[in-house]
Amino acid sequence: RFRFFFARVPSRDLGSAVVDVMATLVLPDKKGLESTVAEVRLLLDGLAKSIVGSSDAVQALSSSAPDLARDIPVCAVFSVAFFAVNWGLRLVLVEPLVASLFGMKPAKVRKFAQSVMEALFYGGFTSIGVFVVPSQPWVWPSNKWWNGFSAGGHEIMRADLRCYYIMYISRYVQMVFSVLLEPKRKDFFEMLLHHFVTVVVTYVSYVYGWNRVGVVTMLLLDPADVPLHLAKVCKYSYEATKRKIWQTLADRLFELFALSFFVTRLVMYSYVVSSACIEGMHHIPEPGIQGWTCLALLCTLLVLQLYWMFLIMKVAIRLLKGTSVEDVRSDDESSPRSGDERGKVTLPREPKGDGVWRAVYAVSVLAVFARQARVAYSTRGGVESILTELQVLLGGLTTVIVGGSQAAAKLTYSAPDIPRDSAVFVVFTVVLFTLNWGMRLLLVEPFVRSVLRLRRAQLAKYAQSVMEAVVYGGFMLIGLRVVPSQEWVWPSAKWWIGFSDGGHEVMRSDLRCYYILYISRYFQAVLSVLLEAKRKDFVEMIVHHVVTVVVIYISYVYGWNRVGVVVMVLLDPADVPLHLAKLCKYTFEATKRQAWQFVADRLFEFFAFVFFVTRLVFYGYVCWSCHIEASLYFPKGLPEWSCVALLYTLLFLQVYWFFLIIKVAIKLLRGQGAEDPRSDDEDEDESTSSAQGKSKKEETKKRK
Repeated sequence: RFRFFFARVPSRDLGSAVVDVMATLVLPDKKGLESTVAEVRLLLDGLAKSIVGSSDAVQALSSSAPDLARDIPVCAVFSVAFFAVNWGLRLVLVEPLVASLFGMKPAKVRKFAQSVMEALFYGGFTSIGVFVVPSQPWVWPSNKWWNGFSAGGHEIMRADLRCYYIMYISRYVQMVFSVLLEPKRKDFFEMLLHHFVTVVVTYVSYVYGWNRVGVVTMLLLDPADVPLHLAKVCKYSYEATKRKIWQTLADRLFELFALSFFVTRLVMYSYVVSSACIEGMHHIPEPGIQGWTCLALLCTLLVLQLYWMFLIMKVAIRLLKGTSVEDVRSDDESSPRSGDERGKVTLPREPKGDGVWRAVYAVSVLAVFARQARVAYSTRGGVESILTELQVLLGGLTTVIVGGSQAAAKLTYSAPDIPRDSAVFVVFTVVLFTLNWGMRLLLVEPFVRSVLRLRRAQLAKYAQSVMEAVVYGGFMLIGLRVVPSQEWVWPSAKWWIGFSDGGHEVMRSDLRCYYILYISRYFQAVLSVLLEAKRKDFVEMIVHHVVTVVVIYISYVYGWNRVGVVVMVLLDPADVPLHLAKLCKYTFEATKRQAWQFVADRLFEFFAFVFFVTRLVFYGYVCWSCHIEASLYFPKGLPEWSCVALLYTLLFLQVYWFFLIIKVAIKLLRGQGAEDPRSDDEDEDESTSSAQGKSKKEETKKRK
């Protein structure tokens, strides 16, 4: 189906091109880099001639059709460059300059710097688009966008247009990552959806010859954002200096933004969508799946513009009432405001360098995933072999879960094969990540919101605990069926007997499936932790997930799988009552029924007991066996000592978390309710701000 969908991609399918660019980033070769550099120079030269050159020079530019093997590495170069320029200028130049000039709080400095960079990017791309797009011979009337499409040739573009196209999609690719690092806004998911849809529609229109309507759309989407971000800059300047001139400029710029938004994104862009639906279908009687995809995405963008126009109208109404302009997509952590918003909770500000480390962390994780995807691409047999391997693994796992150890005798055995297993790992990671966030956003959060009517932060934590309980419980049940059915599970000496003779790396299909599922689950957790509500032990949680992934990988590859699966079984059970206790606690806070708090306390006591038994006693014995008992059967090399060191790292984390558990246990003994000791940072700030509000009210009463 994928091959059919991307049948018109020149010379390669999408999968090979994407994997090639991942390999270029992770394992570049000299020839590929030279060709990429030459292509970048060609495109930038064509763009420069289109902007500053004569009309004859523009007409003399070379033209070519898309070639993903050539264009995607160029897109990767531009994406990295834009990401570096965006965050480099912001952190090194704009934020220090703004902080020294205005003396703003760190949260305001970040928002000021973000608006400055957004204004520069949108203004720059608007200027480029104004030079490039009108110089094309087919720009108007709109029927020229479609004339001759069926005959072919629409995919051929001039060098300046290709450069503008690739730079545009590269800019939005880096924005998809940057939106995770920005101060979170009320329309976070709408913005993420907008960026993602823009990337997809730009790519599809670029590859399948819809570039004429594509560049017109690109040109229309940028101009309105320039006065918007300039208005924000003026508003932040007014808040810092209290000079009315800044507020006046902000109001006038917002009026200009509203006018330009209405003209470009509603009137003109609506015409573009209608042209695609009516004129396009007249000239393209059979648009194919790629044509329908473009139409659907163009309509999705139009719906988003209508949503944002609704937000703009809310601000316009405030202006008519004499209230100063304000970004209706305000940060969730913005400070309390006057009027009816006074007294609202102020969420915490992250440390100044936290965004940089999150960016480095995200890029590192994606680089590892790209490396595994490249390895997976080298699998012999292609998609058919991957599907066959998935059937073998999932069939073996199902056989053991349903039939037990007796049915497991018929299963096949195999040693690790990195290209084959990497392909399965990539599939499992994508599926688990999609299931996790898909169920959370589309099922759990809407249902809980309608039943309990929790606040935004509590709702996100509730949905997170539901999914964590489901995932930990599911993997616990799988592990309790798979691991005890192995013939070497106990006593622990069987983990090591015969290791030096070889053969320990050979595993039954159900065990291999459990292993790859487990590492895939933790790898998607490494990404998901960036999207979760931030907790006090954020760094410890990242270390835990990364160490778990590494130790599972090493144990899988180097034959330590017997002790590896024992560790996997021991780490899951305690988290099930923990997250169930959280759910009861959140339900109590919403309903004020003491029964929920009572159940939460009992579940927490059960969690503390299970944690102590499985993660300190049993897991401590596993570490002893790996360190001491294993030495009786074979000498340890670098892989073995690496496993031992990583296992002790996990043990130290368990000790740290047990210290937090003891703190909660002491609160329980004092008669206080159980509470997650790794609470979100905003919880503390919320209680602090509410306490401060109460104390201020008491002081006011005393003065009166």
